[in-house]
Amino acid sequence: MDQVRVHYASESGRVRKAVDGVSLELAPGEWISIVGANGSGKSTLAGLLIGFTPLSGGERKASSELVVRGVLQQPDAQVLGDTIEEEFHFALSSLLESTDEQLRRRDHALHTVGLEHPPEAAISMLSGGQKQLLNIAVALAAKPDVLILDEPTAMLDPGARDRMEAVVQTIVQQGTAVIWITHHLEEATLCDRIIAMEQGRCVYDGAPAAFFYGREKEGTTAEAGKERQQPSPCEMLGLAPPFTVQTALLLKRKGLLHHSTPLRPEQLVKEVALW
Repeated sequence: MDQVRVHYASESGRVRKAVDGVSLELAPGEWISIVGANGSGKSTLAGLLIGFTPLSGGERKASSELVVRGVLQQPDAQVLGDTIEEEFHFALSSLLESTDEQLRRRDHALHTVGLEHPPEAAISMLSGGQKQLLNIAVALAAKPDVLILDEPTAMLDPGARDRMEAVVQTIVQQGTAVIWITHHLEEATLCDRIIAMEQGRCVYDGAPAAFFYGREKEGTTAEAGKERQQPSPCEMLGLAPPFTVQTALLLKRKGLLHHSTPLRPEQLVKEVALW
């Protein structure tokens, strides 16, 4: 995307800039988390990436051969069929001529997300979380080059959330590019890159560690604690860092960890064990 914009006319006559001049280049196998406060433009950006939302300006560049699939925040918004079987048929019939391959992909995708329901099951009987898993499974069955996930775990229990993280780790290793939009910052600690949105604009695009900890200046160990008084991009946006990061920052203020930047609990345990 090159300087894309989505502007709406409000009732007051003013222009609301939902997305305002955002550029984004995505590489195969890259995992990007898009974060920001409510109303910052995250979901509008998801709509642009999927191709659902029309542009007010700028350009969305994608090869016609590129398979792009997305999962929206509201699962009912993209359900087309009455049954699980119909949903997969609508999604895969234009991609695959082989019925056997369609069935194989359907069964594999349902197993991958942990949705153990018969194909003839009515979608209306599924819970919100189960519908979300179905939408994710349908997207995975298409074997997309780019997968956009807008708050994919919002309706899922902790076990299903962990499964989703593992699924995404697997598909990015296979070359799928993933854009994961979330307000749960713990979910952003596994990605390669974080993009932070504020009032429709991209205000950070870089490594997760620098987003949560800031960029420490070169200095002595004695100076490290003072340098850490500089707020991180995460803090400047008014977002609460993951609990692991909060704990590490507390230890840094006490003179421990110094230049370590653990993002996951297992990383923090390893760092603390060295002291």
